[in-house]
Amino acid sequence: MKHYHINLFSAILLLSSCAVKPVGETAGDIPPMPITAPYENTLEYAWSQKEVSDARLLSGMETMDGWAHRGYGALSLSDARTYKGQSSLLLTSPTKGTEPPADGRPWGVASAVYEVDSEDWTPWNRISFMIYPDLPGFRVVSISLVFHNDGEDKTPDVYGRNGLNYQVLENHKWNRVYWEIAHLGREKVTGVEIRYRLQGNEPGAAEVADYYIDELYLEKVEADHFEGWDVAPGQIAYNHAGYAAGYPKVAFTPDAPGGVFRLKDAVSGRTVTERPVSPVTTPLGDFSVIDFSDVNTPGTYLIEAGGLQSRPFRIDDFAGVYRSSIIKTINHFYTQRCGFHVEGVHDACHLDWVSTHDGRMVPIHGGWHDAGDLSQGLVNTAEAAFAMMMLAEKTETSDAALSGRLLEEARWGVDWMLRTRFGDGFRNVWSTKDMWTDGIIGSKDDFSDEAQNSPHANLVSATTEATAAVMFRTKDSYLSAYALRCAVEDFAFGTQIEDRRMNIELAGAALNAALALYRATSDEAYTVAAVAYAGYIVECQQQSELGDGVSLKGFFHRTPAGENILHYPHRSHEQDAVVGLVRLSELLPDRAGLWKKAIELYAGFYKEVASYDAPYYMIPAGVYDLERARGEVETEQITGGVRLNDRYFLKRFPVWTTFRGNSGTTLSQAKGLAVAANYLGDEELLNIAYRALDWHLGLNPFAQSLMYGEGYRYAGQYSVTSGNLVGGLPVGVQTHFNRDVPYWPAENCYNWKEIWVHPSCRWLMLMCDFI
Repeated sequence: MKHYHINLFSAILLLSSCAVKPVGETAGDIPPMPITAPYENTLEYAWSQKEVSDARLLSGMETMDGWAHRGYGALSLSDARTYKGQSSLLLTSPTKGTEPPADGRPWGVASAVYEVDSEDWTPWNRISFMIYPDLPGFRVVSISLVFHNDGEDKTPDVYGRNGLNYQVLENHKWNRVYWEIAHLGREKVTGVEIRYRLQGNEPGAAEVADYYIDELYLEKVEADHFEGWDVAPGQIAYNHAGYAAGYPKVAFTPDAPGGVFRLKDAVSGRTVTERPVSPVTTPLGDFSVIDFSDVNTPGTYLIEAGGLQSRPFRIDDFAGVYRSSIIKTINHFYTQRCGFHVEGVHDACHLDWVSTHDGRMVPIHGGWHDAGDLSQGLVNTAEAAFAMMMLAEKTETSDAALSGRLLEEARWGVDWMLRTRFGDGFRNVWSTKDMWTDGIIGSKDDFSDEAQNSPHANLVSATTEATAAVMFRTKDSYLSAYALRCAVEDFAFGTQIEDRRMNIELAGAALNAALALYRATSDEAYTVAAVAYAGYIVECQQQSELGDGVSLKGFFHRTPAGENILHYPHRSHEQDAVVGLVRLSELLPDRAGLWKKAIELYAGFYKEVASYDAPYYMIPAGVYDLERARGEVETEQITGGVRLNDRYFLKRFPVWTTFRGNSGTTLSQAKGLAVAANYLGDEELLNIAYRALDWHLGLNPFAQSLMYGEGYRYAGQYSVTSGNLVGGLPVGVQTHFNRDVPYWPAENCYNWKEIWVHPSCRWLMLMCDFI
């Protein structure tokens, strides 16, 4: 069989021609992209409005006293640009180093370090300074900050995360940077570092970066709430987008027990209802709960309680509340496009990026940048394109404009998937890229990746390719036919799995791929395969009680041996097994007995454990086996959960190390629960899945929307090369050290505050089950 690959020159021409197509100009009421976010709704704006009760000037930059230079470039006083006084501090650096990085990461750093001798800074909780970036030709510029403390709570921490803060700046103007440090140990401070990472430059941009720095202050303010389940003082925690009719409508206040709340029409000011605030005690503590679940009249509302007032939000049908977040999620993907000119973000980038295999190479620009850096990931691309196509199909008759835009963006991902495969099971599965390049093959900033033959990646790809074959059958017969041929091949590659390597993740991916191929071909061989993989999944389930006083059951193990409970610390695929069982049960209802039982057990497990996280109902990470702990860190994290017996503990957050943040895990769980709930007709289960949406849009202890540009009080995200992108979701809320409570400090670092496309992908997946 022949395998067709577009050569590098043709691919570049193809993508360049795509780049001139305007997006959003003729798509009904879909706004042109990129979409911008109102600054007054950002958390940064809220920081700028805080009263400073005390301040100490560390350096006015009139002398070099206390300053040291590290890394590339130079540090000096300059009178070329000053904010106040006669001079500023100038940090200058090349954008590239002397030796090409071997791993696709930045070339190095250039730092201005303000050094102190183990000072006690505990009276202050914020750092601020002025900075003027001068990087001609750069559309997005950033700086990073590093806090150095040598006390008991050392920073940076052992993982190199806590104590780092990345800040997106406006080029060619003075920016005031705020960094609240209340969460950091600061009893033995040795310095503050202002760091530029050498991340290359696009062809039209300067090769030298200049940063002018002035007025470095320590300040004392009312710091943001950063850890715990209690609600942020002075805030009402609520869903900033609003509440869908027929679903729970609750909000929490920090301190209004015994008081009343008013739900008001935000347009007329009329009080719609006035009721008591309910005191509620749960395993997480005491809460003041505002409940207006019976209000379903469409409109724009706000809440008043305890002297506080929310911002306006909607009550409407599901689409009326969440359509905005869908459009903004599409915007996130659009602005992450690689090899494509995105206005205000980057030019057609990375035209010199290739994947190699067996003496051949394919260009891998295109698709979507995967995260806050500029990497590429096949599985994320495939899952995102699949979610877009499923949602496009769901909205085809109810919202043609949205459906069309989803399908347009999905095709961008599908095209990349098809042209980055070598046709023999090998394809570009993952490529790290954390810098801009000159687009010239053969120069020193080139970096290529070896293709891989990954069963999971091929199976996930087969699902998306088979779905594309169906979705584009009447729209582009050539794409449809080619996608189907690739799906058939990739399913065959992906199912060549040795028994010792088989696990529930591969079985879930294979089950869904088989179902997608059956839909595309009507070939009964795929239903036979689907039934076999479903049987394996059922064998992986804990169908009996754990015992020793623990009645929980219904969760999955990684294999039928039952020795390793299924968990994910970062990007989760837990939904695949459940979604596959439901879809197969719908396809073959007469044979669904064992599959339906497994779905019911899974639903029962999550209905029981979700109560441990009331009133938020953040979906817990699950049951952990202390006997499987690897080392002291895992032991401490597991035993920090809810003790079920001497061996088993319920964890609210995953066991993790460097990669932290639970949006990718909770949204995956919510997807599985929503599909199961709709199949079973289980309203309680569906409401648990729905509450995952609430959590991400403001109904969390920090009263912040986690989606940039949707709602209010959204924080800057780790997206230092592309800037803050409307619709971006971070990896998610993390925990501090080995504790099991939410931790969301006012700093911006990978991976927890980094935008990865997998939470955004799962957001779109969930929309299919509610809209």
